[in-house]
Amino acid sequence: MSLQDAMFGGGGCRLESSRKGALMSIDRSGKWWKGTAPEDIAGFLTAYADEGYEVAAFRLARCACGSVEFKLDADDDEGAARRTCTRCGTAHFICDSDDAWEEAEPESWTCVECTSDRANVGCGFSLRDGGDVRWIYVGVRCASCGVLGCFAGWGIDYGPSGHLLDEV
Repeated sequence: MSLQDAMFGGGGCRLESSRKGALMSIDRSGKWWKGTAPEDIAGFLTAYADEGYEVAAFRLARCACGSVEFKLDADDDEGAARRTCTRCGTAHFICDSDDAWEEAEPESWTCVECTSDRANVGCGFSLRDGGDVRWIYVGVRCASCGVLGCFAGWGIDYGPSGHLLDEV
């Protein structure tokens, strides 16, 4: 089973509309949830998050060149992800991923709907009391067709870790 199938449950991510989260610009009527803007990743991750690991903070990835479109590689088992800007080619490890990258066997994200490899990337953070990060969700929105998903996620077992919110 691929990482993508594991993160989407193999047959598509259909989240119950009763889950909390303001999803105003997310179309939930089809097989896949679709967003109209990169910021819709936040609403998707809020609905996607496990109970007890709710998303308390969200950060959208933005390259130093200003672009919000990336190619994404991740290893869910090792807790590592790297985004590469589609405009300037700059690669950036997401949060503390550089620590685990050497052991990682990353898979490349591709859209389940249109097979594009260009995505908006954002991270949802579950926080402990005091602001330390408990869990990181690496969310995506296909830059071509808008399909939303969560491509990777991992726990953080050290502190202080609040700095990770600024390392998306």
